[in-house]
Amino acid sequence: MNTSSTAWDARKTELELPEEIDLQVELANVGSRTLAILVDLTLGGLVLFIVYALSMLLGRNLIDDWLTQFSANALKIALMLLVFGFQWGYFTFFEWFWNGQTPGKRLLHLRVIKVDGSPIGPVDVLLRNLSRPIDTGLFALLGLVMIFVSRKAQRLGDLMARTLVIHETKIDWSMFDQLEQTAVTPEGIRPTAPGVRLTSAQWELLHRYLNRRAQLQPDARARLAKSLYDTLKPTVHGTDLALSPLPPEDWLVELSKRT
Repeated sequence: MNTSSTAWDARKTELELPEEIDLQVELANVGSRTLAILVDLTLGGLVLFIVYALSMLLGRNLIDDWLTQFSANALKIALMLLVFGFQWGYFTFFEWFWNGQTPGKRLLHLRVIKVDGSPIGPVDVLLRNLSRPIDTGLFALLGLVMIFVSRKAQRLGDLMARTLVIHETKIDWSMFDQLEQTAVTPEGIRPTAPGVRLTSAQWELLHRYLNRRAQLQPDARARLAKSLYDTLKPTVHGTDLALSPLPPEDWLVELSKRT
């Protein structure tokens, strides 16, 4: 598996995909990831400041009484635990519910994915954030060095969860929507708008398989179809395709019609 580096923040790597399919993605390196985390830390600090200010305004006397019962060291420990808990919860929440993105990553068009190109799940999010106090907190320099020297720009949390942070290439979906709006079936009925949105890597993976499947041997073709079906099925959660009884290859063809 080859990894190329042409600039400070323009390294590419191949995803760990099934045989006969190769797909490269652009890795997010030190520069863009540092900017993204600075945005997230700024937003998190702003939220903490607002919460602190409101608590002081609304319950000043109660807080003063409570503070007098703690020593200076206890207050420092409590503050550190609060900051750590908020920071860990912040990244875990957004990466979980925004499918691999935080506000900072979304602003810079970055996304966390699995090394095989599939979306990250709850376990992956928890694993990659377990080490956050080490490689982005007290020992932030360690995390930066690991991202810079790692072949796939992975910090400790990425290695634990087998994840990558990539630059997300946006697809101009309006082009496909316009094509479908102008297309008419033999019965004169316009097809419905696509109901599934894939990442650029998933879209390219799907269509690369469909374009090359005729060149594959039957056994390899069936294995690839099943592997891609398992990889892409989480993307159709909540649609009729999630419960479709179609065979893997027919299912992939139907998916391609909706993207």
